[in-house]
Amino acid sequence: MQLKIEKYDYEGRGIAYENNMVVFVPEALKGEIVDCEIVKTSKHYKIAKVLEVIKPSPLRKKSFCPFSSLCGGCTLDICDVANSLKIKTEGLKDLFLKNGLDIKDFKIVANPEPLYYRNKISLIVKNGEFGFQRENTHEFVSIKKCYLAQPIINEILDCFDYFSFLNGKLTIRTNNEHKVLIIIETKDKVNINPKLYEKPISGLIINNKVIYGKSFLEEQRSEFYQISYDSFFQVNPYVSNLIVQKLLNFLNPKDIVLDLYCGVGFFTFPMARKVIKVVGIEVVANAIKSAKEVQKVNKLANITFYQGRVENIIDKLNEKFTKVVVDPPRSGLDKKTKEYLLQQAFSKIIYISCNPLTLVRDLKEFQSKYQITFLEGYDMFTFTKHVECLCVLNLK
Repeated sequence: MQLKIEKYDYEGRGIAYENNMVVFVPEALKGEIVDCEIVKTSKHYKIAKVLEVIKPSPLRKKSFCPFSSLCGGCTLDICDVANSLKIKTEGLKDLFLKNGLDIKDFKIVANPEPLYYRNKISLIVKNGEFGFQRENTHEFVSIKKCYLAQPIINEILDCFDYFSFLNGKLTIRTNNEHKVLIIIETKDKVNINPKLYEKPISGLIINNKVIYGKSFLEEQRSEFYQISYDSFFQVNPYVSNLIVQKLLNFLNPKDIVLDLYCGVGFFTFPMARKVIKVVGIEVVANAIKSAKEVQKVNKLANITFYQGRVENIIDKLNEKFTKVVVDPPRSGLDKKTKEYLLQQAFSKIIYISCNPLTLVRDLKEFQSKYQITFLEGYDMFTFTKHVECLCVLNLK
């Protein structure tokens, strides 16, 4: 089937139409005519796979990665960085407009390091090979390296036979000193060659047990952090620092801030240096443990950390907060947390999101009481469909 790509959606997919039905076509550029195969059909839309580009866009270029068309991660590597940002911007503006959010000046801040920027990679290991599961399928795609991961991560992958196993999951994290944590989940025997420890290994964790070294990395950015192996931490050090700088502009020295989903304190610590007090809540126990250790090192007495689910703790807080910062998982905010935020009437809600779809869903519910005064995207995940957003809502 031949289709013409008319525009983009919020994931950067091409949009075409067949008998007035929307067809989403990943890895296709506006204006192109492509030969497609329908891979999914629902009541309201279809998803197609490009078989051949009949009429290519002048923007199309050859991918930098030999695996991208297989793993489906870097769906926007079919053009240069500048045009990938235009695609994301167009798709997100359309998403906002369709949901009644007329954000005319929306822009996406570029990533200063568009390749080899990720400080973490999570892989599947199958039959002794590592790779990814192709999106929307159960297909395993073996790779040799990832062009988005920092060089030290790929160097460790080159030594996979030093810590090989047959099946399971492999995660590698690194820090600003290029030291690494290797985290393995498997039911199989892991064959460890002592040569592995000649590499800059900070720790080796197998099935939640420390086999070698430490269970965490130390990271120095604008602040010092301790990142436990199972904690969330921003994967792009270049762009995440830009978000911190922007966020601080919306705080003042008299603020008392509630930091929800605070992780190891990525936003908590820089905020604490500017405001009266910060209270952070995080579900991962090791993240809070790390945050409290760093709090001692940083000698920041104006922070209180709570470990547990946000929705189980917020009702028990007695502080009178002026502002709240939320950085929820991709699923967005749960119903109870949204109700709490609406009841408390903070002067500002600062919402950081890695999923525009759930961000828009939540923003629509806040509109009864809050007005969007700032919304900006950040190219945290260059060449992929993902965008990080920072939104500021002021109490009406």
